[in-house]
Amino acid sequence: MKKPRNIFIYRRNAYYHIFNRGNRKENIFLTEKDYQIFCDLLYKYIRRNRLLLISYCFMPNHYHLIVKSGNNCCAITKFMRAFMVAYAMYFNRRHSKVGHLFQGPFQVRRILGLHDLNGVITYLKNNPLEADLIGGKELESYRWYFLRNEKSVNKDQI
Repeated sequence: MKKPRNIFIYRRNAYYHIFNRGNRKENIFLTEKDYQIFCDLLYKYIRRNRLLLISYCFMPNHYHLIVKSGNNCCAITKFMRAFMVAYAMYFNRRHSKVGHLFQGPFQVRRILGLHDLNGVITYLKNNPLEADLIGGKELESYRWYFLRNEKSVNKDQI
């Protein structure tokens, strides 16, 4: 019997941590071009759905996003559906694969307060460091991590 999905209520102008990983924990990025296409699609669908991208971190077998919703409560679901389908179709076509790329539906958690936001940002920052993807260099050298300028994050609305 299929397990019912939890109903998640999105709120206007709220911050969300969105993440997912590859099916069977397999890599979702096999080449640098895969990372770039994922990033390009991310920005395309963020703009199309009028969301604000706060941060992202792409790892070989998973990704993390911090996104601020706008006035449309359905925008995050629409954004993620279009974004994930577009990338999965690209990936399967490019690498002659079939079937699911991701382990399941994306996971999402609303960020509650500034302390929570800072904790999630720190968690994203530590991902490439703990996986030793930057070889002891500074985090800024990791191409697939992004954090929006702090001044552009409206901390009053968190």
